Amino acid sequence: MRVTGKMLNLQLLENLQNNYARLQRFQDQLASGQRIRRPGDDPVGVGYVMRYDTELSRSEEFLQNVSTALGWLKTMDSLMQQSMNVLHRARTLVQEAATGTVPADARLSIAAEFKQLKEQMVTIGNSTYDGRFMFNGQKTDVAPYTLANAANDVTDRGVYRLNVAPGVSVPVSIPGEDIFGQAGSAQNVFKVLDDVIAHLQANDQNALLQDIAKIEERMDAIQRSWAEIGARTNRFELIQNRILDEQISLQKLRSDVNDVDMAEVITQLKTQESVLQASLAVGARIAQVSLVDFLK
Repeated sequence: MRVTGKMLNLQLLENLQNNYARLQRFQDQLASGQRIRRPGDDPVGVGYVMRYDTELSRSEEFLQNVSTALGWLKTMDSLMQQSMNVLHRARTLVQEAATGTVPADARLSIAAEFKQLKEQMVTIGNSTYDGRFMFNGQKTDVAPYTLANAANDVTDRGVYRLNVAPGVSVPVSIPGEDIFGQAGSAQNVFKVLDDVIAHLQANDQNALLQDIAKIEERMDAIQRSWAEIGARTNRFELIQNRILDEQISLQKLRSDVNDVDMAEVITQLKTQESVLQASLAVGARIAQVSLVDFLK
């Protein structure tokens, strides 16, 4: 088959286009730091990258849930401290009022302070985190306690949970009944405070002595819930560390597939530039020969 000048020119153009395309690919890799810029660069590698990206995205959702849980538990820890402060003050006042040396009018003054302590405890019971009521189980959009009837307000016993791994959810909330007592029971903290107020107003010294034990019983219950909060915090911190370790592993796997070896790419880029320069030089000589043939 006879090779014509036109055929040589077409072949030259095709080679130049291929060389430019390879040069462009290496330049893109150098600029982006990524080996795979489009599916055609490495169809198998693209599949791995997509899988790692999916796992990283899901892992980030779990990590956000853990962060939410830790924020929730930190707030609960503070609320337990506030509750204990209220009850410590309540016990001190009742111990003072139960002595025979305190006059009736002084007990009335203590009763007025107890009303403020109850209001403070109701405020604690209606605390929120991220717009959710913390002590009403799964009914996080409803305030669990009212000031007028807190001792008899029935709260939800469901548990607010968060997903921390595929198919794994961990409890975050603690039912209000576990902390403040069952609605209508004699051990309910709001009932105890109401009783103390009534006994102070009635100047009932013997009843006040019995109230001290009820306050201490509720303090013990809060201490148990407080310990549970600490245990859950430790668990979520362990989960957080595990997720962070998994993310590091996934990012390394993704990097191994998709990130370029800069030194290698620079070498390939320089080689391709040399190849392109050689192709252009050959093309120039072919063009000169074709022109001479034409003039002949």
